Amino acid sequence: MRSLGVLLALAVPFGCTPAGVGGTRTDGGDDRDAGGRPRADGGAAPSDGGGEDDVDAEPDSPPFTCEVTDPGSPRLGAVVRTDPADPHPGDTLVVVVHSYAVDARDAPQMTLHVRAADGERDVSPTTIAGGKAVYYFAVSALALGDVCLEGIVDGAADVAARVPVTPRPAPPAGAQGIYKVVANHQWSCDEEVENGVALRAVVRGADGNPVPGAVVRLDWPATVERPIYNDRPPPEQTLIPPSMVTNDEGVAELMTELGDGNRFPKNEHGYMVFNLSVDGAVSDVATEITTGWWEADAAGCRYCDGTRNVWGHWSHTVEFQLDPAATEACVVPIDHQGMTRCSVIHIHHDPDRQACWAIDR
Repeated sequence: MRSLGVLLALAVPFGCTPAGVGGTRTDGGDDRDAGGRPRADGGAAPSDGGGEDDVDAEPDSPPFTCEVTDPGSPRLGAVVRTDPADPHPGDTLVVVVHSYAVDARDAPQMTLHVRAADGERDVSPTTIAGGKAVYYFAVSALALGDVCLEGIVDGAADVAARVPVTPRPAPPAGAQGIYKVVANHQWSCDEEVENGVALRAVVRGADGNPVPGAVVRLDWPATVERPIYNDRPPPEQTLIPPSMVTNDEGVAELMTELGDGNRFPKNEHGYMVFNLSVDGAVSDVATEITTGWWEADAAGCRYCDGTRNVWGHWSHTVEFQLDPAATEACVVPIDHQGMTRCSVIHIHHDPDRQACWAIDR
């Protein structure tokens, strides 16, 4: 069985820094919203311009604020990382709690207590993975203002963090629609290439014809710091470009073959996920794209039968098509076709609620 988070060396922009523990943000924000995603109506309604009846009207309420106290993680020796680094209303906030003291098999039950503008709620983990325990939580339908998080173990807070949710940036000027993800396909064991991993992106226009020269962004979340090779230095930045460009058939593909000189990177902070979107346009975001799955699930079921060297090295095909009539953009998880033989793992999305936001154009 491979180490947690063994991943495809595809396209990982450097310089991402995760949110800190106890509410201290160290990432400095994200200066570009993945895929040029549109602004959601997360704030108070704007004034209608005044009038005599509005003289004594109450001013708009300020965004919700809250505070947390860092408990120091006495039980788990854990840190908290969140994604996206700069969340906006309508997003799902992925919260990764990574223990450096407790193994996954011994991980105690943890509930994430959430305080936000829309009230308080308790969230259970979607996945617990790792050698050392890595808890994944999904806090969906974010509201404008602070989100305060406390990881509760045995009735007491063990970790805490505060994350501000800010207004969504405006979409790119002149947007003619939304590039919707019509397929985010994880290859089955039968489809998978042997001794390698492929990532294929397809971009089509509203008429279904290919879009040559489209730039597909490959972003990696703020829940990881950078790829780390298996006992080797990370690759040069030129080997992991932040985007790929479609050919005349509207297809872009990256391929990594296994070999002694071509190792997959891993990250000890959990699964390193790629988020794909069409650059310079309003676009859905395809998520969960990673080769960092275990070969077997927690019950010992092998995802592939072992007759071919594919293991958990999942390849993916993401298809985008422009929809001029679309009214919202969404984050789209994989179809989990590579996991049909065993239990399905969900990361970086809420399996019960898709993250979408209204466009404003």
